[in-house]
Amino acid sequence: MGTGQMLLTVGAIVLLGTVILTTNRRINDSSEVMLKTNFGLESTSLATSIIDEAQYLPFDDSTANSFGEATEYIALSSTNQLTPVNLLGYDGGGDDTLPNDFDDYNGQPGGPGYRLVTLPMSTGIYKVKTSVCYVTPSNLEGTSLVRTWFKRMDVSVWNTADSLDTVKMSAIYSYWYFR
Repeated sequence: MGTGQMLLTVGAIVLLGTVILTTNRRINDSSEVMLKTNFGLESTSLATSIIDEAQYLPFDDSTANSFGEATEYIALSSTNQLTPVNLLGYDGGGDDTLPNDFDDYNGQPGGPGYRLVTLPMSTGIYKVKTSVCYVTPSNLEGTSLVRTWFKRMDVSVWNTADSLDTVKMSAIYSYWYFR
């Protein structure tokens, strides 16, 4: 085997190694993208499910009475009949895992009613934090210090394996009563 043939063989091996390494890197990159996409899809699905669950419940404790499986809805005429701003959150009298109105999803870290849920899913363990506040129609992104006919729920979901990305969703829930 001559020097020319040896150089061609070494060049071919270097070229083959480069192709293999590049292919492996691309496969690894696409797997990482797929995993992050799954994180995002599952986080979004969890946040949407929690918002849907909360919006199925009565607006406030004072707007409904539950009798076993039946619920009687009550017409309110004043925002003063609603839960005070500083009392939004789990109001006791039952199991904290079973909220009975929209604002039961509120809670301050370390305080009563703090809702930080851990859920195992196919791509790992997810943490979910929820909070609820009153808002005004003129400032839906802010927080109202007085009771209004509108509440906003903020949901944050993150995967413990990839805590750099957090999905944050909000929903406005309004009180309406039709006779």
